[in-house]
Amino acid sequence: MKKFQLLIFTLFFSLNVMAQNTDSKFWFGFDASYWQKAIHNSDQLAIQRDMSGSIRPMIGFNLQKNWSIGIIANFSSYQEKVSPSEYSYPIYGAPDENGDFPLTGYRNIYQEASLKNNLRGYGIFLKKAIPVGKKISINFSGYGMKESGKEGKVLLAPDFGYFGFFYPCINCLSIAYVRNEIPLAETNWKIGLDFAFAYKLKPWMVLEVRANLLEYRKQILKDKRELYTDIEAVYDPFYAATTQYFGNHYDFGSAMARDGIRFGLIFSPF
Repeated sequence: MKKFQLLIFTLFFSLNVMAQNTDSKFWFGFDASYWQKAIHNSDQLAIQRDMSGSIRPMIGFNLQKNWSIGIIANFSSYQEKVSPSEYSYPIYGAPDENGDFPLTGYRNIYQEASLKNNLRGYGIFLKKAIPVGKKISINFSGYGMKESGKEGKVLLAPDFGYFGFFYPCINCLSIAYVRNEIPLAETNWKIGLDFAFAYKLKPWMVLEVRANLLEYRKQILKDKRELYTDIEAVYDPFYAATTQYFGNHYDFGSAMARDGIRFGLIFSPF
């Protein structure tokens, strides 16, 4: 972490010196996006919509030949449907002569699942503007960013409870009909390239419509559940079924599906 912050400071300071030597100007701005989509999960306790919203403030310095360098931050919130979890549910028969309930089989339980988190991030960007008229330009921005969120959750909806009954099988052991929430911590490392159409509204204000062309993301999800070592602790039936959500995940391609179209304003008051 400290090495990464030192790298950002060194790069920013060096390019700031270059900018000052070329009579560059300071600017600041932001872009933002929000979208949601109904997913119609069958279980009433499952998440019924995917959503994503974020705002990215940025500060830049103009360099030579329509290049600029700067620092970017990101504040975002999302929830998204993921692959369902599955585990085996024991089925017990009628009691025998000793009063024991014999195991007669298993039922596979599928639970609809979603991820939910709030993230904060920061990074650096390098931007190139290509003028195509007096007020219009095409902009390309390369960036690197780290995001983190410690209060994330895996949301699981139970696979039982039909027409208001909590126990679909009188011979089955079950758990309460409630949404199960598993805490997680998330860290994302991103490197990408944005494309933007820019229009100069005022000499000091520019409107941008931006989309992501390409992004590499390393997503690290850590399980924050307390691990029990006491043999008297209650067994967590979801533990093995939900380990699939944790660990390292990699994405390479356009981030449009996650971020959507971004709208932004850039101000150059100096």
